Amino acid sequence: MRALALLPLLLGVSARAEAPLDDLLQRLGEAEERKLAIPACRTVESSVTEELDKEGKVKGRLTRSYEVTRSGTTVVARKLLSQKEEGDLTGQLKAEPKDPPKNEDDKARLSPFHPRARADYRFDSTPGPSEGLMTVKFAPSKPDKKRMKGQAVVDARAGKVMTLRISPSDMPPMLNEFQMDFLAYAETPCDWQPTRMKIAASGGILLYKLRFRTEVTVTGHQKVDGPGSATGAR
Repeated sequence: MRALALLPLLLGVSARAEAPLDDLLQRLGEAEERKLAIPACRTVESSVTEELDKEGKVKGRLTRSYEVTRSGTTVVARKLLSQKEEGDLTGQLKAEPKDPPKNEDDKARLSPFHPRARADYRFDSTPGPSEGLMTVKFAPSKPDKKRMKGQAVVDARAGKVMTLRISPSDMPPMLNEFQMDFLAYAETPCDWQPTRMKIAASGGILLYKLRFRTEVTVTGHQKVDGPGSATGAR
């Protein structure tokens, strides 16, 4: 009987224990909504892609920069600014980037923290890695080739993602490894945005194997108010 009397108290403690994560997820979701509410953002994306042999040595290198305009999660314009090839590169790595179709449902491209996507994910959090930061782990309720699992280091007070690591929750065919690390974020005219990313991937079938890594820096953020116009470069 005493245990039953304590049950409401225990349930209350459990609810309060979960409240900080719920509150943090809500604030992270609001940040995603603010960012995607910007009509469009124009940036310069500079990348270095290196193809590796089976010993991990660099076979070839491709250095590129693009002017990219995004509206929400959709790339509406991409312009090649520069390109340099070195060494031996597989044709797949030299191909132009394939942006998702403009009419494709963007829900799978939303951050797991976005309110429209959050119900499809499970979340867990732990304090750290240092004071004021929390590590939030996430995964879709059902593994999906289009939805990522991973973890974010979050400034709990500011409600901002500081770093993010993601990989497919269900690895697509012929892909053995894919990991993307968002290593740095900054305040820009387009709100809080990632500015440096790394990608590592490998895959293939039988004797055909491909292994590469890419580092991307994003600069020159400009809020685009209309076609051909932009404000606040950084």
